[in-house]
Amino acid sequence: MNIIRDNCAICNNNLVNIYSLSKMPINLSCVDFENEYNYNTLSFSECTTCNTIQLDNLIPLNILYQTSHNFTSVGKVWENYFDLFIKKINPIVDNKKILEIGCPSGKLALKCNNYKKWYIVEPNKNNEINFNDKIIFCQQFFDKDFRLDINIDVIVHSHLFEHIYEPNEFLKKCNEILDENGEMIFGVPNMEHLAKKSLCLFLGIFFEHTIFLNKENISYLLNKNGFEIIEIIDYENHSTIYHAKKIKNKINVKDNFKITNYNNIFYSLINEYKTYVDKCNLVINDNIDKDVFIFGASYNSQILLFSGIDMENLKGVLDNCKEKQNKYLYGTKLKIYNPEILINNDAIVILKNGYYSEEIFLQLRKINENLIIIL
Repeated sequence: MNIIRDNCAICNNNLVNIYSLSKMPINLSCVDFENEYNYNTLSFSECTTCNTIQLDNLIPLNILYQTSHNFTSVGKVWENYFDLFIKKINPIVDNKKILEIGCPSGKLALKCNNYKKWYIVEPNKNNEINFNDKIIFCQQFFDKDFRLDINIDVIVHSHLFEHIYEPNEFLKKCNEILDENGEMIFGVPNMEHLAKKSLCLFLGIFFEHTIFLNKENISYLLNKNGFEIIEIIDYENHSTIYHAKKIKNKINVKDNFKITNYNNIFYSLINEYKTYVDKCNLVINDNIDKDVFIFGASYNSQILLFSGIDMENLKGVLDNCKEKQNKYLYGTKLKIYNPEILINNDAIVILKNGYYSEEIFLQLRKINENLIIIL
């Protein structure tokens, strides 16, 4: 049974439905073989008070995250992001007790130094990783029932907050777990940049990222739930890192809080993607002798495919992540291939991967300069 979001996840005021897209795959994982997939309706609402656009139809977490798809992050953009994140948190975690929320691989803990203990709460542990004795894995969801016997000095999470259904409850729980003067540092995608530069349909909102988050409403949420912001760091236009501190006295927030209205951008992106889908189908039909691939085994490809691109004419999906290759993109019959398959194949590649498109375009041109790449 779906979870219905009746009130705004940010300010708890009324929502009004603005758009829906039926029969979308609910999971962005990659599976070993074609399966019986689950589909549902992507349904979007806007808060009548704070203007935040969000999903009003949510998939239960135990179904949505039945399997882990937190694969290795691939590419220079992600590599540089984690380098910056680790550089930022290393002095903060020195001789401290850390709680990290939502990481099956321990990629941050294994690269940080001099902490006392590092707890990771995450339902899907990667058992192929060798964790050291100071890393303690709590294999469960971080929710209202989560308990630790000790208070924590620092909470860390990366690209997790945008997955949270109830951000107020999440932050209250974080505040409760933290010791007095405890700190929290976390990174989120720069959804505002995605919206303003028309890089992602639905402002980057889908079954996992259910709320449009930006500096305005994240700052509001932190202040509302007992955190003072120490620093906000922008990593290029890819991510934003927040460093906050637990405070005794809550900061007063506005009763009628509002963010910038993104309603017009939301609708213009829908029209832009419809035009792009028509363009793809036209190029495919004009080159019926060529193999056609779509780049990215992710939700962006799923949305494009289920928005009208003719899947019957597609050969498969391309992705740089080795863990995804030779599997199938959830919801489709499309197998995932290493992009090197294009070396001797003057194929067509559908490339609309938001922030990463330029990096991927240059990679594809190096592999085969004769490709038809639809941007």
